[in-house]
Amino acid sequence: MATINQIPMTIMGNIVKDLEPKRTAGGKTVITFRVAQTSSTERNGKWEDGETTFIRCVAYGVLADHMIASGIRKGTRVVVTGRFVQRDWQAETGEKRSSFELNADDIGASIRYATVQIAKANESTAAQPTQPAKDDPWSDALQDHFAEPQEPTF
Repeated sequence: MATINQIPMTIMGNIVKDLEPKRTAGGKTVITFRVAQTSSTERNGKWEDGETTFIRCVAYGVLADHMIASGIRKGTRVVVTGRFVQRDWQAETGEKRSSFELNADDIGASIRYATVQIAKANESTAAQPTQPAKDDPWSDALQDHFAEPQEPTF
């Protein structure tokens, strides 16, 4: 694996699809996910959506376990901090390939668009996914609202 000087990076956007955790041979959880961010431009007093950028991200171990336990899913607005790295490999045709990804060091829910409840994690809570409270009127509304990447309008 090649790296680009361990470039620190923080991004903010919406999770593109539901998480699909996998396990390494050593039993660690790994989650590969994409975060989408759509630019907005003001024209004649109205905001218009621009291009959407998709950043591939990877979370390992406890961080991945906590993502699952936190109920992060498609549409969740997140802030991801990590190291931007380049991965090189050789395709079956012998062609050299390269991709870039953000190896997540930390992930948080954006509280600009949602509320969160903080609970200190321990080994027993890390493996148990949580569901939104049934009496929480914002749970479904927020997930529906952020199903597609959006920018706030002012």
